[in-house]
Amino acid sequence: MRVPILRSDTWGNLPRFLLAGGIATLIHWLTMLIFIGWGTNALLATAIGATVGLLANYVGQHRYAFYSDLPHRIAFPRYITGAALGWILNLTGFSLLIFAGLSVAPSQLITTGLVAFANYLFAQRFVFHEEQTINSQ
Repeated sequence: MRVPILRSDTWGNLPRFLLAGGIATLIHWLTMLIFIGWGTNALLATAIGATVGLLANYVGQHRYAFYSDLPHRIAFPRYITGAALGWILNLTGFSLLIFAGLSVAPSQLITTGLVAFANYLFAQRFVFHEEQTINSQ
């Protein structure tokens, strides 16, 4: 069953994008906690969790948030490009805010919001945008 507000034309794909991303984040954290519980080093555990979360997010964005019919051979490389750009944007934004004198928590909170919005626009206009791939399929 789908919640009507999540299909609202007013907000477009944004609620589904945020829900899929939130679930992927929880999957990341749970995977990390499981690996830490098994005695894995925390850095390796979060790397594994982030990878599992990244894959879960791709599936959620591809199938649920954007209802994409793009083949994975086209969509997945675009998604990885977007993830890499988001990573760079996060590091840059966080660094600039820290350099400007903000503390860690507000810097990361602001940066996370900006990166999430940028990721949404990138996913909507490039990663899962199907019109520009008509000739490449």
